[in-house]
Amino acid sequence: MELDTSWISDFELSDEAYKKFYKEKVESVKLYILYVNRNSELFHIKKNNIIIENTILKKENLIDILKKYKVYQKKEYMPLSILKYNITINPENITKNISNIDNYLTSENSIEDIYWHDSILFLHKINSLYIVYKEKWKSKHSNTKKIRIYKKLKRHKTKKKRLKDKST
Repeated sequence: MELDTSWISDFELSDEAYKKFYKEKVESVKLYILYVNRNSELFHIKKNNIIIENTILKKENLIDILKKYKVYQKKEYMPLSILKYNITINPENITKNISNIDNYLTSENSIEDIYWHDSILFLHKINSLYIVYKEKWKSKHSNTKKIRIYKKLKRHKTKKKRLKDKST
């Protein structure tokens, strides 16, 4: 008696169309570097893909990225914020919650490892990291108040000595 396995191949064929709706580990993310000038105007965006290992961008790699992009057009910029966009919506809820897609943007408060959670395969292209740089400049006028300490001039007064009465 032979075992009928044709149903397995039929299932795999029909499942192929839904494969892009399964959650999988994030292997790479889009990196956006945003440069903001002194007037708080966005004037340049750099785009790049970065590969992450085991859904984690290590702290060392993040520091390397921050150092790599801190100079643009011979001007130095400071990192202002780091934003992570990770869509973690479940496939069964995608039709209900597709309008709330902006709820997946989070701000990273410190320079530590950044974790990405599993995401639906066809939404992997949207998972991204945004680093906002602000132009660094030295002010001509210092904002610190100068404190001057003046010594009070001592006036030397002649002390008058009283003459004692010598009455005897």
